[in-house]
Amino acid sequence: MLRQINDFITRVVETLLWIGFLLLIITVALQVLARFVLHIPLIWAPDLAQLLFAWLIFLGAAVALRKNTHYTVDIIPYGKRSIDVPLEIIGFIVTAAVIYLMFFHGITLTELRKSGVIQSLGISRMWVYASIPVSGALMALYAIEALLRFIKPKGEIA
Repeated sequence: MLRQINDFITRVVETLLWIGFLLLIITVALQVLARFVLHIPLIWAPDLAQLLFAWLIFLGAAVALRKNTHYTVDIIPYGKRSIDVPLEIIGFIVTAAVIYLMFFHGITLTELRKSGVIQSLGISRMWVYASIPVSGALMALYAIEALLRFIKPKGEIA
């Protein structure tokens, strides 16, 4: 059941990532065109690009966790269960620590930044920082799914 929910959430997030990336490309292209061709600065463009970039990074990191596509460095070769299991457990512990930091401290950071305003966009700075706890929440869902897959024998995964 959790896998189907996460599949749906991942499809929605990936669609939002595509839209966000397209908007980022358009924003930067408009900024370059306005500045170097029309000689008119678009004051809002860098701020919008920064906002989109933050969301793309953090939502993309969550999807990468789900798909197990983060960069890894193989120091110890895989294939021996006596080594793989402890390494997986350590990986889950480290992942849980990162998720904790992103979610709980991300909420604190977002709250601290909500009084600030991005002048050119007329919105709270909180919207830039909100990407951190949202990503942490997504990562928590994905990590729970991965943990269940690790714990349950093959064929019993919900």
